[in-house]
Amino acid sequence: MTIRAAGEDSGAVLLRVKVSIVGSDPAIWRLLEIDSSLPMDRVHEVLQTAVGWRDSHLHSFTDIDPYVRLRAVNGIVREPRRWVPQDLLEDSDEDLPETDWALGQILTPGSGPLFYEYDFGDGWIHRLELSGTVPAPGDAPRVRLLDGARRAPLEDSGGIGGYYDLLDALADPGHDEHEDVQAWVAWTAGPWQEFYPEQLDIDAVNNELALMFPSPSANEHGSGSESLTQELTNRIPPGLRREFRSYLHAAGLDGPATVEADVSAAMTAPYLWLTRRIGPEGLSLTTAGWLPPAVVREAMTELNWAKDWIGKANREDQTLPVLQLRESAQRLGLIRKIKGRLALTSAAKRLLDDPAGLWLFLARAFAHRHRHDSERDATLLLLLEVAAGKRTGWENYLEAVAFGLGALGWRTPTGSDVEPNAVQALLADAHEALVNLGVLDDRFELKAHAVKEPGQAFARAALHS
Repeated sequence: MTIRAAGEDSGAVLLRVKVSIVGSDPAIWRLLEIDSSLPMDRVHEVLQTAVGWRDSHLHSFTDIDPYVRLRAVNGIVREPRRWVPQDLLEDSDEDLPETDWALGQILTPGSGPLFYEYDFGDGWIHRLELSGTVPAPGDAPRVRLLDGARRAPLEDSGGIGGYYDLLDALADPGHDEHEDVQAWVAWTAGPWQEFYPEQLDIDAVNNELALMFPSPSANEHGSGSESLTQELTNRIPPGLRREFRSYLHAAGLDGPATVEADVSAAMTAPYLWLTRRIGPEGLSLTTAGWLPPAVVREAMTELNWAKDWIGKANREDQTLPVLQLRESAQRLGLIRKIKGRLALTSAAKRLLDDPAGLWLFLARAFAHRHRHDSERDATLLLLLEVAAGKRTGWENYLEAVAFGLGALGWRTPTGSDVEPNAVQALLADAHEALVNLGVLDDRFELKAHAVKEPGQAFARAALHS
């Protein structure tokens, strides 16, 4: 028999392979068609995507179940073959490099099953059985998911036994550990993919597999510049990228990124009032560098903020809404402070009578004007959450953004995960701007934030900029 090198043309032969997680009951399984010439390191990537793992642990392939004791046949115990990635190959003289072997060389008719182990601690064993071969048309995808059932277990849930114990505790409100397990599941699953043990989206999996093996025509027609969301997606580790991409799709980013003229005027009203009050000639500040008391009172009255404010509302340093509006307008590029005066930028002068243009300007500035990269990433993740419109409280936004920052590789100076309280500081400016625009309706974060369609449209416009 002629042995084909890994990656060599397969002669358009597809292997129909059933993949089952050993010990799962009801079974967690997938039925795949896979190009027989696919190298085993790519088969690893396929299994991660098809089953739904996050590729955060070690793995190996063997032709004998690693947890079954071998028996002697005629006094001889056959040593299993084991295929491993390069970083494990360095620790053994007996293992085989997975990059040098194709699936069709190992999984052949009559060869018996192949076993894939993921996470040597939890020991998730996958049984790969060949159920047939089919000739492939020239336009056939190299990998395709035909059928399957149930999502992958949660990472680090303690192996198949620990996972089912977790499901039992999760399903029983009276279980001693129910609340702790609920919290752990929410934290582990993250904000981009709700945890439903029975869920499997075959179309979404095949979309991901198609991205792994793009056709030549797809490469030829690739877009030029990279969008903000695509740039974020590319920086997220592949195991989480699948979940993030699904969340982007669910967020409806292809929806309208504009609003009616009266809506843009209402949303930009605070910034319009301030820029018009400063005017083309500018506005003198007090000797201490604050807005004049009369202007502060006027702002609180004209913007209908005085009814919710305790105090005289005539000193900017003691009237937080006006101070935050002025600082926000400076950060977003509408005004600047020059020699004791506030002056409009050239963009602000052009937009004094153009609320729709100002709305778009603020959306672009919101996405692109930041003091440092961590603030930028946090703001883009916040915009995604606003566009999705699923969060109901500011603390939920902070938790979701903290998860996203961790996925993007951000850590504290001591190397620990970014906590929501740290995200609060990163998003302070963004929060103020969203409150000014009416996207969030609670300046002091005391009640739920139900983002409405105009706010979602603003977030989409910012992410498209």
